[in-house]
Amino acid sequence: MKKVYRLQSRTAEKRQHFGIRRLKVGVASIAISASVFLVGNVLAQAEEANSVENTSIETVQPTSPTSEQSDKVEVTNHQAVVSEKSENQEQASSSLLVTPSVDNSSRTASTEESSTEKLDLTQAHSVRENTPASTTDSSTKVQSTEKETAQAAEEKTATKPVEKVASDATPAKEDKIEEGSIRLHFKTLPSENLASLGLWTWDDVETPSSQKGSWPTGATSFSMAKKDDYGYYLDVKMAQKRSKISLLINNTAGTNLTGDKTIELLSPNMNEVWFDKDCNLYTYEPLKEGMVRINYYRTDGNYDKKSLWLWGDVENPSKNWPDGVDFEKTGKYGRYVDVPLKDAAKAIGFLLLDESKSGDDVKIQPQDYNLTNLKKNSQIFLRDADPNIYTNPYFVNDIRMTGAQHVSLTEIEATFSTLENAKKEDILKNLKITDKDSKEVVVKDIVLDPKTKKAKIIGDFGQLQAPYTVKYGNDQFKISMNWQLKDSLYKYDGELGARVSQKGTKVDVTFWSPSAYQVDLVVYDKNDQNKVVGKVAMTKGEAGTWRTSLTSQTNLGIKDYHGYFYHYEITRGDKKVLALDPYAKSLAAWNSEDAEKGESYKIAKAAFVDPSELGPKNLTYANIPGFKSREDAVIYETHVRDFTSDAAISKDLKYQFGTFSAFVEKLDYLKELGVTHIQLLPVLSYYFVNELKNAERLDKYVSSNSNYNWGYDPQNYFSLTGMYSTNPTDPAKRIEEFKNLVHEIHKRGMGVIMDVVYNHTAKTSIFEDLEPNYYHFMDADGTPRTSFGGGRLGTTHYMSRRVLVDSIKYLTSEYKVDGFRFDMMGDHDAESIQKAYEEAKKLNPNLVMLGEGWKTYAGDENKPVQPADQSWMKSTDTVGVFSDDIRNTLKSGYPNEGAPAFITGGKRNVEDVFKNIKAQPTNFEADDPGDVIQYIAAHDNLTLFDVIAQSIKKDPAIAANNQEIHRRLRLGNLMVLTSQGTPFLHSGQEYGRTKQFRDPAYKYPVSEDKVPNKSHLLTNADGTPFEYPYFIHDSYDSSDAVNHFDWTKATNGDKFPENTKSRDYVKGLIALRKSTDAFTRKTKAEVDQNVTLITQPGKDGVEKEDTVLGYQVVASNGDIYAVFVNADNKERKFNFGEAYKHLANAQVVADGNTAGVTAISNPAGVTLGADGVTLAPLTATILRIQKNSKPNQEKPKEEQNQTKPSTPKGESGQTTTSSTQSNTSASQTQQQQAGAGKADKTLPSTGTTISIAGVLAGIGLLLSSVVVLKKKK
Repeated sequence: MKKVYRLQSRTAEKRQHFGIRRLKVGVASIAISASVFLVGNVLAQAEEANSVENTSIETVQPTSPTSEQSDKVEVTNHQAVVSEKSENQEQASSSLLVTPSVDNSSRTASTEESSTEKLDLTQAHSVRENTPASTTDSSTKVQSTEKETAQAAEEKTATKPVEKVASDATPAKEDKIEEGSIRLHFKTLPSENLASLGLWTWDDVETPSSQKGSWPTGATSFSMAKKDDYGYYLDVKMAQKRSKISLLINNTAGTNLTGDKTIELLSPNMNEVWFDKDCNLYTYEPLKEGMVRINYYRTDGNYDKKSLWLWGDVENPSKNWPDGVDFEKTGKYGRYVDVPLKDAAKAIGFLLLDESKSGDDVKIQPQDYNLTNLKKNSQIFLRDADPNIYTNPYFVNDIRMTGAQHVSLTEIEATFSTLENAKKEDILKNLKITDKDSKEVVVKDIVLDPKTKKAKIIGDFGQLQAPYTVKYGNDQFKISMNWQLKDSLYKYDGELGARVSQKGTKVDVTFWSPSAYQVDLVVYDKNDQNKVVGKVAMTKGEAGTWRTSLTSQTNLGIKDYHGYFYHYEITRGDKKVLALDPYAKSLAAWNSEDAEKGESYKIAKAAFVDPSELGPKNLTYANIPGFKSREDAVIYETHVRDFTSDAAISKDLKYQFGTFSAFVEKLDYLKELGVTHIQLLPVLSYYFVNELKNAERLDKYVSSNSNYNWGYDPQNYFSLTGMYSTNPTDPAKRIEEFKNLVHEIHKRGMGVIMDVVYNHTAKTSIFEDLEPNYYHFMDADGTPRTSFGGGRLGTTHYMSRRVLVDSIKYLTSEYKVDGFRFDMMGDHDAESIQKAYEEAKKLNPNLVMLGEGWKTYAGDENKPVQPADQSWMKSTDTVGVFSDDIRNTLKSGYPNEGAPAFITGGKRNVEDVFKNIKAQPTNFEADDPGDVIQYIAAHDNLTLFDVIAQSIKKDPAIAANNQEIHRRLRLGNLMVLTSQGTPFLHSGQEYGRTKQFRDPAYKYPVSEDKVPNKSHLLTNADGTPFEYPYFIHDSYDSSDAVNHFDWTKATNGDKFPENTKSRDYVKGLIALRKSTDAFTRKTKAEVDQNVTLITQPGKDGVEKEDTVLGYQVVASNGDIYAVFVNADNKERKFNFGEAYKHLANAQVVADGNTAGVTAISNPAGVTLGADGVTLAPLTATILRIQKNSKPNQEKPKEEQNQTKPSTPKGESGQTTTSSTQSNTSASQTQQQQAGAGKADKTLPSTGTTISIAGVLAGIGLLLSSVVVLKKKK
């Protein structure tokens, strides 16, 4: 029977609620008030004492050679597609090491780690912190997800004991290679930090990494690697049909450490490859330098009297003919002889002998064998009397053609397995090209490029005689025009798609498909999208276009085309496909569950609509108060359905939950929070969903197979999804409702940012059916490159770039949106993103653009360009990228989520933290603060609240733990909102949103087969699981129960005082940020001049790596702000020194509980003195000196922008309030702060600090009431 841990019953969280009701004026009220005041103080201190708790941070199978020559695939080393990080960062990535050995004896056997688990944070975390194995992610579902995207982990948290474990590892005996798998051997790895390394695979593998997760999270962790006498090895399951496998080694920061490697599968028996210390790839185990092994395989198995006669640069050349060196040793490839070489050997010669014979017959092969490429071939392979020397054990010739493309009217480009040592005359001799009529075409010249393994074949290859067939040896390809040739012949700048005019009585349709033989427009009934009304033949026009016009005279019986649906039926040869118009402006209701029903169901149907007729007539761009440039933005990311799917607000909503219209009803919350821009997760049409069931509530806890989607599987780049419409069957309704949402957001002084996903599609066929081998980035052989199960949109291709740019222009012009967030923007070329920005900026001068700049660019093979990734930031000031550096530094990141980071007790390099605050990350160069999106949470991975709970290993079900998590959460939000650059918040980050799986059946750990998809099992420091221990990351397939925005937690201070306190804290920080330009400097020069580090490492007790930070910022009007953060679990003092002594006279505008624009007279956990400021554990403060204020003058009363918390009641029962005015002198304030600070020296302390003076005052008031009572009697 499987053993399952159950938590001991816990005492329910106690909250004492005190409230003094309005009583008649009299003695009774005075006595009661005094008693409550006194008892409240005592209880508050008792509760605080009980909650004192310091954060605890623990620190080969033989293969039979075959004479059959299969499709060759040789190992090739491609140039890296991802730029390398700086040297310092690469050193940092070596500091965390994880071993696969974990003691599971005390855990449930049902949650053991699968050996095929992908790169996952819990593998690293469980060993690092000596956590039982059931804390690992047991998710097995594979689905495309965002993204990141990409998104990278902090790797500076290694502990020496872990490194010692790894260093003690001993080589293990190799396991048998499973059928259909290939074993990858690595002599060395880029880092000893195994958990920081991942194997990213694609092409002919069973499950590409991109289907396991976004870059770099889908990689298989090297913590799963095993060791043998050669080094480390991992096994990879191959696809059934396979010819090549591509791979690279990345790290958790998203850096490609090895460049792309391609394994060309030379034989069906091929199941092993080896990488040497320089990551060069071999089909055999490479030997040490100075040696070459000559393997000899005989079909008859008879090696008697068989020998080698040697000469050349060998240590021991043969002397007594024909007494050669016998093949005595047996290996996996037959018999072999190891031949020692001379120093700097260049060439050797040898003969195969059969010493049982005499005369010339002694030579098995009469001609000499000569080997010159000794550096790259430490083993060679001979077979029977074959005169060839093979460099692989599968006896496949090295030079083979692997693909070809028609690139221009005078050139064909052929790709080879290798061209090293190839001779032009030999290639020409074996090369033959024929046209469509099988007539041979004269090759005028050929240009070989060994580096790219390409051959340019020059000749007359006119369009009329295409397609051509290229043959080299046994390899033959019928080639098509590649994208460059199509661009030169067919690029088109005119209108595309369907344009409805004349009140629906006319529709003009234009479609681009130069390779189509015929295109017909299939029209479907507006009331039944599956009923065909009729077909209309389209006419071929200029530049590969097809056209038609529909009117009332068209033989369809339709007078008004509004709301009717259509497909393109494309004919090529004897094949017909139905395709979706890529420029469709709306769609029929979509249900992906019907896709298997037939051709007309596999893709959505476009709709005839005129968007200009729909929605508010006065829709225009946002006018955001105080917004002048991107640094002024405060971006709030949210999902349309999540925002109103909370069942608790169902009675409050007029419109259907989860829709654009319902979203409008809750907009005032975001206006009051103070954000400037609302970023909506993708609202354009996505594939995997049933829009017809969008009104069904998903209130059960489920994390897979839900009718829910984030939208990162795009189907169309112009049409909105029907999932957020109150009527998905009406193609006009979604347009009307989205426009109204944009209008309502604009009315409240906020902007709209659309999350767009041009980097990949849901299905490769979406664009491949339109024009084969064009719209996507291509491999060298013309095969479309894929990502997340769909095609990578090739934005360097003219018409593909048009799709992206035209879409951005249309969305900006038609919907009047104010910005775009590009998913996996690093997959795009910078030129396309820049062009899209420029075109949209012409329409909306206040446009904001940002994207995921992870270094993931693949592009067209062997055609490097500048990607739109983090490396682009040093040369552009138009588009910003997310900083994984600040994310990982402050709270950790995938796959090491939960590893202690700055706000969770992990010491970090103080100067590096400060650089991130300045919007100058350590892992990429940003020449402008607006280049950097400052964030610590987004839709990917665990929520901020959940990752803090995982990191400190404290169950939030316990009140004191919940308080501590919120204190750390407030630290993180303060640091983001006081950073230079553009701050970014994920929905619910302000109140502590969680995605805890609170199904009663999952209150305790369950067997492995029942573990929720995409879940982490969280445990306390002692290894016991949390109550409800499963927390969902990447919840793109989870139900509303997991994903909903919790309105009760966000707004009900009586039930959730810590949540509302954290929300008000963010509200106050936003108000403070918007009240000054101190935190929104516009240039790097301004930042460097006005933002300075106070906490210098090596001084005043600050270590090089620490959990404290202090910095000063100066506004353009001379106002001074100082931010101090104590993320330590003990009290810390920050000395001002001579340079910052002016801060002694500053106002406190943020403390542990409150933030805003008005001074706090009695700050919690903050003691401001003449020589410095002392902060309680897990406390931050912001000090302000206004240019025109005097230290000793009376401070003004509550300012208009002051954010006043909604008086949440603290856990002690004392109502938590912040002062809204300061009427004391600076010296008096300091005395009060000193008194307050002394009581706040331990962790955690989250309520208002109560001093001894307060207790005495209560006693005095009680005694006075007794006196009054006696007099009255």
